[in-house]
Amino acid sequence: MSKKNSDKKLPVGRVATLIIICVAMQAFIIVKLIDLQIVRYTGIETRVKEQSEKRIKTIPQRGKIYDREYKVFALTIGKKRIYPLHELCGNTIGFIGKDGMGLEGVEYEFDHVLSGTPGWLTMAKTPYGKLYPYPGLPMKPMKSANDIVLTIDTDIEAIVETALMNRVRELNAKEGSGVVIECKTGEILAMATVPSCDPAEWRRFKEWNNSVIQDQFEPGSSFKVVPISLLMEKRLVGLEEIVEDGSAQITIGNHTIHDAHKHDEFTFSQAVWQSSNVAFVRLTPRIGKGNFYIGARLFGFGTPTGIPLPGEAPGRLTTPDRWSTLSFANISFGQGMSCNLLQLALAYQAVANKGELLRPIIVKKIISSEGETIYESSPLVVRKVLSPADADLVNSLLCGVIEKGSGMSAKVSGLKMAGKTGTAQKVVNGRYDAYIASFITYFPADNPEILVACIINEPKGMCLSSQVCGPVIKEIVGNIVKLKQYQCFLDSSLVSGTQIFAMKKDAPVNNQPQMFFKKKNTLKLTEAVK
Repeated sequence: MSKKNSDKKLPVGRVATLIIICVAMQAFIIVKLIDLQIVRYTGIETRVKEQSEKRIKTIPQRGKIYDREYKVFALTIGKKRIYPLHELCGNTIGFIGKDGMGLEGVEYEFDHVLSGTPGWLTMAKTPYGKLYPYPGLPMKPMKSANDIVLTIDTDIEAIVETALMNRVRELNAKEGSGVVIECKTGEILAMATVPSCDPAEWRRFKEWNNSVIQDQFEPGSSFKVVPISLLMEKRLVGLEEIVEDGSAQITIGNHTIHDAHKHDEFTFSQAVWQSSNVAFVRLTPRIGKGNFYIGARLFGFGTPTGIPLPGEAPGRLTTPDRWSTLSFANISFGQGMSCNLLQLALAYQAVANKGELLRPIIVKKIISSEGETIYESSPLVVRKVLSPADADLVNSLLCGVIEKGSGMSAKVSGLKMAGKTGTAQKVVNGRYDAYIASFITYFPADNPEILVACIINEPKGMCLSSQVCGPVIKEIVGNIVKLKQYQCFLDSSLVSGTQIFAMKKDAPVNNQPQMFFKKKNTLKLTEAVK
């Protein structure tokens, strides 16, 4: 009996082997599960998602750039950026590169505003690779781009570019530039560089330059607004005081400074009107080097204006401890220091605005994709450089420049204007071997609204600002007056600035009216975009 039972028992070794095999299989399964569900879970999940889902980047359409009347400077249709006005204000507008990022001008400076923020969404994918939306899959909404409304008036811009381009061609000059500013707000109505560049064909141009702010030059006599203001403010000279005896020259050390023409003796008023360098060399020691430097800095020379555009040149105004007697004499009539055209224009804007220097404004509004105004500019006084009474004294002297002095060539009949001419020698290859002519005016002088400033760089055949820039200023101011007076493009007596621009450049004029719109002013002002 016991023998039969013992025959049915399994050997101990076989049982142990079975147990080991079972434990090993369970351990293998556990390890495999751990590997699949913990160690390699992320990788497997990623491969599954790659096969069944696809993440797609969503890029917002780039925002539009408008002028102050909502005429389009730049917009995006499909993948190509379009610039409907081509080279008009092109050097200010700038362009974008192949990657869609701004590379110059407004397109560069406000790329973060115009481009928005990309997002992404997840699409389900069939075994055959076809994408379809599936509820609940993750996504990140994109942030829509904003539109920018500039302070530029395209009609005034066209008037300025046309006049400058014609004069540059007539005098075989290197280039011309101009800026138009509202005296009481600091808003820039035109910012022109000619020859101008077309953003739509930016690859054709070796360099892209906004010379109004990026080029600095020695302004010559147009810088005399500084000593004129300081002499008036400190009552250091009388208007009828004889300040130049008619010699028209003065010697400092081994250097002799001449006036442009021989003349009789000058009172201070006449010295301003006729732009006598000799008179100002005699007068500026009354101001003193330190006070002169402080006054020039108050007017904004030697420091950037802070306009939100790339590449502004700061200008150059050394400290008075570095001025010799001769260099101080030269600085008194705008040689031996430098500025950009916008700096120079704003100095006169301060006089026109009762002594208050304003911040230059180029962006009028930023508008969201929903049509809400998220930023709107407003005039900002940088500092007070003159009292209203002193500004009026300077203003009356500058009126004389246009009425009976070096600026008579710019006079527009029936319009009271104030201004100043400037002719400066220019260093070329280390020598004063060329000229640059400048002219600044504002009008109407008894209640200034508009300021116009221009330069012609390296004119040939003539050099005096009265000859070089006077006719340009007269043409620009005359056309702006007509434009502001009538504001009706249907009147045959007035052609819009954009049409003038097209005709004078021998470009075909489209007979169809330009398509643009003006949004209703129903948008509220909220926090500014930074």
